[in-house]
Amino acid sequence: MNNNIKNFFSKDNLKKSVLHSFVILVASFLLAIGSGFFLIPFSINIGGITGITILFSSFMSPDITSYIFYWTLFAIGLIFLGPKFSLSTVLVTILEPIFLTLILRTGIQQTFLDLVLDNASYVIENGVISNLETLNISYGLILAFSLLGGLLQGVGCAMTFRVGASTGGVDVLTFIITKYTGVKESIPYFAIDAIIVGSGIVLSIINSSNILLISSVFGILGAFISSIAVDQFYSARTNAYGVDVITSKPDEICEYAIKELDRSATVFDVKGAYSGEDKKMVRILFSKREYSKIRNGIASIDPKAFCSFFNTLFVGGEGFDYLQSQNESSIKLIKKWKNKKNKENGK
Repeated sequence: MNNNIKNFFSKDNLKKSVLHSFVILVASFLLAIGSGFFLIPFSINIGGITGITILFSSFMSPDITSYIFYWTLFAIGLIFLGPKFSLSTVLVTILEPIFLTLILRTGIQQTFLDLVLDNASYVIENGVISNLETLNISYGLILAFSLLGGLLQGVGCAMTFRVGASTGGVDVLTFIITKYTGVKESIPYFAIDAIIVGSGIVLSIINSSNILLISSVFGILGAFISSIAVDQFYSARTNAYGVDVITSKPDEICEYAIKELDRSATVFDVKGAYSGEDKKMVRILFSKREYSKIRNGIASIDPKAFCSFFNTLFVGGEGFDYLQSQNESSIKLIKKWKNKKNKENGK
């Protein structure tokens, strides 16, 4: 932790660190806007910390819930994932609840709702409109807000990923489950969000609230838009990246991949076509969240390295998706057809 903090304030990294901090500041603001303006007032549950704040809103203000869960999960991440991961989430953990507090407690949210609801007689309790049933709000408006809220959440997440950070929150649980079970990140990620969104749907059914049920269902669409936004703004719809590094320090690059990223590497003997020199090339495959980290790591080890980053269509094996044949069923059908033909010819 101390070394990471020293690196943050070092002369060489200070400019980049300030830029990254500014990006996280903007991302946290977008996350808070998506929650405070579009999702929380209309009980649109898209999962994550925002969904949890909506579930608890009947007896606790969403910003207080946000503080509690962000910092509790931060502490859990510090224990189970270590200081390196926790340092990548600390800025969002601090900033997003603060921005949400400003939106909910300074009258900004009410001003926004006055504009979009045309001064309707709405009642705000803990940041949530408590009389949605009597306002006759169109389903189209709720749908639009779920999509806008999901979009802002997705863009905010993508911006933090771009600078090698994380939004923390329930992502901490995802990484802990992945670390100790070996399952793909997507499985616990969607399972946790499904539990949060599903809880909102169940509560709306228990309360016999049609409008809350519609908001919860539209929340699923908001979550879908959020995931699309992350893919488009961050990973360009790829699941994994690769990098070929021609370097004079292959051992150091491999050591960084193994110790810092928990990834292996492959070393090739290559020869420069122009220079005719024999060199080493290191190939590393990594997840989309690690792009900034590995790029910065290579630059710090060998600034003169020749790097070629590329998107991968598919990576199968340990640490990535399971390798399964997509042609297995087709092969069985072909064999079955050949056996049938052989029998017919035999007759």
